Amino acid sequence: MDAEYPTANEWYQANHRELKKYRGQWIAYTNRGVISCDRDYRNMKNGIPADTFKLGYVLYRVYESEFIEPVRFSPVRMRSLKPHDQPRYVAL
Repeated sequence: MDAEYPTANEWYQANHRELKKYRGQWIAYTNRGVISCDRDYRNMKNGIPADTFKLGYVLYRVYESEFIEPVRFSPVRMRSLKPHDQPRYVAL
C-alpha cells in the first residue's frame, strides 16, 4: 500500500482486497493509503493527521459482511425409483 496513485478512488480500486483486515471499522484513506482507522467514527476522525488537506481524504465504512465468501451449493443428483426400490406397505 506504499504506492502513490493520482486519486484516492484509484488507490481504493487497486487495494480494495487488502481492506479485509479493517472489517467492521471506519477508515480514512488518501491516494497514498489508509491514514486512520477505528471502530468508532469519532476516534477515527480524531486520528486523522491535522496537516491532511480536508478534501484530500475519503471516509469509508468497511462492513463485516463485505468480505464473506459466498455460499457454494453442491449439485444433487435425483434418480427415479424403480419398482424394487419402492417401499411395500401392507394393509392391516
